[in-house]
Amino acid sequence: MALLAVDLKEGTKSVHAEAERSKFVRYFFKGEISAATYGRFLVSLYHVYSALERALDAHKDNASLQLLYFPTELARKAALEDDLEFFNGPDWRDMLHPVSPAQQAYMDAIERCATTKPELLIAHSYVRYLGDLSGGQILAKKLQKYNDLPEGKGVAFYHFDLIEDKDGFKDQFRKRLNQIEVDEETHKQIVEESCQAFIRNIDIFQEFDHELVGLPLSKKEQEAAQMAEAHKVEEAAVSSGFLSSFAPANLVNSLAVAVGLKSSA
Repeated sequence: MALLAVDLKEGTKSVHAEAERSKFVRYFFKGEISAATYGRFLVSLYHVYSALERALDAHKDNASLQLLYFPTELARKAALEDDLEFFNGPDWRDMLHPVSPAQQAYMDAIERCATTKPELLIAHSYVRYLGDLSGGQILAKKLQKYNDLPEGKGVAFYHFDLIEDKDGFKDQFRKRLNQIEVDEETHKQIVEESCQAFIRNIDIFQEFDHELVGLPLSKKEQEAAQMAEAHKVEEAAVSSGFLSSFAPANLVNSLAVAVGLKSSA
């Protein structure tokens, strides 16, 4: 059977890249996320980790999950509580309700895994914890730099105090992923659930899009918008019968040229 860590990396590569291109992440890297917005984002993370760590604790004796159960080293809920109080004040728990649609969908996905097939929680552990130990460390530096935070304040979520060698720990985590013995169908489902976990994160990012202004669209976003416009023009032309004599492939290419997505050369 293929190695799970390898299949997770390859199987999620596309949606992982999509998450990194999201408006929220791009603004984060540019220092365009306000302290107030980040404080609200922490609420989303708190809901996710509360659900995930509750599920992992409940299934800690599961043969597959045992290999990845590091509650002391990885648990983020307490750290999030520290950051939530720093950014939102002592009454931060008042912000936990109402739960947003994306928050609820993410929690429901974790709960569904916990109740129907606990092995799928491997996917959520992989996406969240390895992400926190990797790109999350870069985000912590950006957060401190652009918000001029006091030393050690507001970034407890990204600090894994009991993990001295993060790269070594990640290697150990991946090795344990490869030691997990599940049938081929479950193996495939874990990869699929990991892709869904990335999508859940993107959905949460998008709930903050209306708060983010100032940065231009990325090249890929411009191309996507142009292609969408080309298809709108195509649909309007076809429905009116104006371009019924054109071959479909040539029609799309011509429209793409018209909106500047392709060169006519």
